[in-house]
Amino acid sequence: MGMNVKQDSGDDAAPVAEINVTPLVDVMLVLLIIFMVSMPLMMSQLSIEIPKKSLTPPPPGVKPKPTMYVLVDDAGSYYFQFGGDGIAEPVAFEQLQAKLVEKAEDYAQELVYVKAAPRLDYGRVVTLIETMGKTGYNKVALDKNENAIPLDMPGEAAPEEAVPAG
Repeated sequence: MGMNVKQDSGDDAAPVAEINVTPLVDVMLVLLIIFMVSMPLMMSQLSIEIPKKSLTPPPPGVKPKPTMYVLVDDAGSYYFQFGGDGIAEPVAFEQLQAKLVEKAEDYAQELVYVKAAPRLDYGRVVTLIETMGKTGYNKVALDKNENAIPLDMPGEAAPEEAVPAG
């Protein structure tokens, strides 16, 4: 690493403003290697729970428990639905925590789905998931399952877009 000095005529030697690219490339390659080596070490900290396949079939006559859905529509109303084709039971927000505690006896260790209307404020969904966590639900997933009830219809149809007359 040195400094280039212009060799012109006379005493007015001025430094040349040029970057030496070789050390820059060396440093970048070293940083690239460091990140390539450290990235797999950082990724191994992510724990993933993979379900185990059961080799024994369920006993005859035993029906599996229906999946529990907690639904929130555009108006912010809450509903419980059991199974993909079950009837949605409306629940007031004030009674939501008590109802979740009541159902936690059967569903606390099961995967419970939260389905929210697409135009709903994200904060309401986060509040619902936090409430579910506080009441004992360990496995909560967001659902885009089309088998659950359409969220625009629990009480009434979705409002139509206003079209200007004229």
